[in-house]
Amino acid sequence: MKAKAELLSLPPELLTYILSFLPWQDILRCTSLCKALRQTYISESSSELQYAIELGSQRLLPVSNNHIPVAKRLQLLRENASAWFKFDLHSFGTISIPEKFYRFTATHITNGHACFWNPSIDSVRIFPILPKPSQETIERDFSPGSLCAVSNISDIDVFMDPAQNLLAIAYAISGDNYPYDEESYIELLTLDGDGVHPQAAGRTLFMSDLWLPGRRENFVRWCSKLEGFEKYIAFLRFAPLFEHTGSSVYSKWCLHIWDWQHSTSSNSILSGSTTLDLDSDRSIDFYFLGNDRLLIISDNLELYSIEDMSRSPQLLARFLFPASVFNLKCCTPTSDIACSSHPKIQAQQVTWVSDPKYRVLSLASHSSGLDFVISTTIFFDGFSDSEGMSPIIPWICWGPSNVRIFLYDFPCRLGVSGNRALNAFPAAGATNSVDPEYRLHMMDFSPSAVRRHQQGLGRLVNEPSTVYNRESGEYLTTFMPYVEVVSDRTFSYGEFVEMWFDQDKIYLFKENTDTEETDQLEVIEL
Repeated sequence: MKAKAELLSLPPELLTYILSFLPWQDILRCTSLCKALRQTYISESSSELQYAIELGSQRLLPVSNNHIPVAKRLQLLRENASAWFKFDLHSFGTISIPEKFYRFTATHITNGHACFWNPSIDSVRIFPILPKPSQETIERDFSPGSLCAVSNISDIDVFMDPAQNLLAIAYAISGDNYPYDEESYIELLTLDGDGVHPQAAGRTLFMSDLWLPGRRENFVRWCSKLEGFEKYIAFLRFAPLFEHTGSSVYSKWCLHIWDWQHSTSSNSILSGSTTLDLDSDRSIDFYFLGNDRLLIISDNLELYSIEDMSRSPQLLARFLFPASVFNLKCCTPTSDIACSSHPKIQAQQVTWVSDPKYRVLSLASHSSGLDFVISTTIFFDGFSDSEGMSPIIPWICWGPSNVRIFLYDFPCRLGVSGNRALNAFPAAGATNSVDPEYRLHMMDFSPSAVRRHQQGLGRLVNEPSTVYNRESGEYLTTFMPYVEVVSDRTFSYGEFVEMWFDQDKIYLFKENTDTEETDQLEVIEL
């Protein structure tokens, strides 16, 4: 009998090939338990294994860019992660916002572009934010009345996705029996031109059975939400039923979801009734958890499957919040988990995106003064009880270990991107209680952050934290672990009012109270 060949007798390139079929956690286990496999892993020829582990521990998904060598992708990925732990907040540049946009403007920042929409004059401007010389960019300026080819319309909302070269515009056309015979549509255009998007099933998406409000100046602007994610576009509208109770209005809401690349009509519809608080944006919100799940946000969280677009979304589970928490709003953009399908941008795109299953989202409770950072991992577990019904999951069973709650103490809500959250807290040792100084805190919830913390980067926060709900007098305790790094730069209260960040930049929106000065967008490159 001849001796059988053993695994460790194989050439290193074959060992690397075999290990590459394993999940990144199993690769780590194998290389931790066997010296020979460890040596294979750390060798210069195993960039593929190191890249797989780096992607997995940072909770990222690879994007096919074969023209970039794996070793270079690995280097870029490690440099990107380490840059956040240095956290040196010096300005890369400042942009002045044009006068006609900087007042009463809805602002979106995604894929290195800014979209300023002024609903009062129905005008939109889209432009790149301090692009690199080699970067492909899109720049558009829609003057009032030029957004749609249809006349006599009421523009309601806009959504842009530079990664897919997509501009979506929601608008309404009034009939004689306004508002009950008013019809709403969504126009799909290319960002770099006026034609129909080449991947769209048609130029216009059609709605059905949707009541629209009768007074645009009171309801339209803040009682709607247009959002997209890859092949999906969703539109949420409210229709007041004119039954006032104090500062609230009894309202009907309706959410339409389209697979815009395959159909111009929607069979995937959710609807219900709610009490609309006139002092807030909306009492119902939604968020895409990747390309097969949707989260409806009200006083609790309802998880729906949207895999089958031929029928209404199917309820998977209901996650309960403490009874004292209400009026939740989603503050998380979905743009950083979308891949580019636009050829010009795709060639320049970074080689990874956030994994929807392992990221964090931000919910704000304005009335309670609380910001919630929630791990999306909890929404991808199996959900069903013995009777096949959608389970109801109490807060104590899911919340404390998958959430961190922070007091809302700064004019700007915290920002999130991927596994990271960015928030402002009073600077340590601040003596001026009237106008204290603040520092930005970067909080990383990924496994790679814990590993880098062990190398001396960042501070591990794994002890429970308790916040006080001023609305109810209740104390809420959470303990989801993260690694924290504090900025070296301080800010005064109100120095910026909005904040975004992506893979390598932070954007701070500074609002000038002096009417003779324009607002500014400060860009910080890490």
